[in-house]
Amino acid sequence: MDLTLSADQRALRSGLRDVLAELWSAERLREAAASVAPSRTAPSSKDWRSLAELGVFGVTVPEADDGMGLGLADAAVLFEELGAALVPGPLVPTVLAAGTVAGAVDGDAVVTMLDLRAPVLLVEHLDVATHVVAVDDEGLYLLPSDALGATPVETPLDPLTPLWVVPAGRDVPGLGERIGSAGDAAGWMRSGAVLNSAMQVGVARGGLDLAVRYALERVQFGRVIGGFQAVKHLLAESLVRVELARAAVLVAALTIDDPEVGGVEEAVAAAKVLADEAATLGGRSCVQVHGGMGFSWEVLAHLYLKRAWVLETCFGSADDHAALLARISFGHE
Repeated sequence: MDLTLSADQRALRSGLRDVLAELWSAERLREAAASVAPSRTAPSSKDWRSLAELGVFGVTVPEADDGMGLGLADAAVLFEELGAALVPGPLVPTVLAAGTVAGAVDGDAVVTMLDLRAPVLLVEHLDVATHVVAVDDEGLYLLPSDALGATPVETPLDPLTPLWVVPAGRDVPGLGERIGSAGDAAGWMRSGAVLNSAMQVGVARGGLDLAVRYALERVQFGRVIGGFQAVKHLLAESLVRVELARAAVLVAALTIDDPEVGGVEEAVAAAKVLADEAATLGGRSCVQVHGGMGFSWEVLAHLYLKRAWVLETCFGSADDHAALLARISFGHE
């Protein structure tokens, strides 16, 4: 399996990276994180349409339906860039819903997700969403965003990911329209886990880049701290985790693109475990390299770590996927 990016994939990545550098600068991220208004922490309609014009939301939608007609591996390349830039918003659910929810491809619709199997029912970015896709083992259900009666979380873990709590006992499937079978729901969760993992790789890479820049600038005891062996080891270990996770994500995406290869469940679970580890441990290393600065709001280090913690809980936790790998390895699946 060749994991080398094609010329087209590199061009897609480069184009998106340039746009994101303008849309979500470090200054804008700081301002959004400091804002008490949830609407400030999501892309504006103009930003959302800019992503749509680049083909982000329609990357896997057939060309006949106004999409790009590419595979999940191409989408993973783009989602790594979105993660590295800390772009907020319900990006993965909107891509998964494109082709099913009208307007998702061209940016008119903003789709968020509700996992009905979670112990606490939480919805991200409900204030900017036009639709909610609820997922359980029985299927997929489409609801208008104002149907849940959810209440906002006062202080979410990641200030760029506002959350709403759905009241316990609410019959969510009964509020919406069934748009997918149990098989569709399983496919939604598999593809979502891969794209979520791609974002985690981006988060890990973004945190590493930030740490490296600081390590080459910060002078202590007459030399840049990047010259100290302990710092070198932290950065090198983070780089190894990023590269390993990126490879695992591409393998999982290519396995979904070509079902005849087999081993989809294992590949997706491995990608999620490795990507979550790369992002969370990389975020901690980024904070550590920054020293006291890492515990302040003056740098973005805390935002990379917090985003990693949030994404770790989406589309199944790392523990869930590790348990699945263990069951498969010991012949219990």
